[in-house]
Amino acid sequence: MTSHYPDSGKTGQQLRIETIEAMNAAITASELPDGWGLGLQPEAKQWNPATVEFIGEGCTTQGNRGQRFQVALFHAPVGDPVAFATKMGEFWESQGYSVSVVGGIDIDDEHTTDLRADRADGSLYAGVTAMTTHFYLSVYSECSTDPSLDKFAGPNGYRTFDEFDPNPYNPTNSPSVTPYPRE
Repeated sequence: MTSHYPDSGKTGQQLRIETIEAMNAAITASELPDGWGLGLQPEAKQWNPATVEFIGEGCTTQGNRGQRFQVALFHAPVGDPVAFATKMGEFWESQGYSVSVVGGIDIDDEHTTDLRADRADGSLYAGVTAMTTHFYLSVYSECSTDPSLDKFAGPNGYRTFDEFDPNPYNPTNSPSVTPYPRE
């Protein structure tokens, strides 16, 4: 498990597309197509890849500061948590990732199973936590030093992070979006 990732050099637009595709593939493999959200509360925002924005979170690439994207989604438990975690691990193994158990805890009637999937270079790709109270999937993009990861990557382009907006992650002002460059 490395803490220094290779620099993919990919843009926010490229990593956004790849991260959404990876999460959608995991959701399909979960066989739970509906009900994935940013929390378990009834008012929790539901996964909508058509509107999701990402902004980079820190990672280190061979001594340089990089960033990557992450999607973390919750689902109400359906069936046996261990079987669910195993299913996800088998899916990621079938995709060529190295899967390992990183935690399992029994507390009263709760059982937690944690698995992680790593890329060939040892960097984190995905994880699953399955409990009797909820299922949790996370997917991580590659690490990149591309400066576009300093901005939100949304469905139509990049949006600057406005630290003065009362809620910069869901802005109240009318943010300007710079369209993605044509490739």
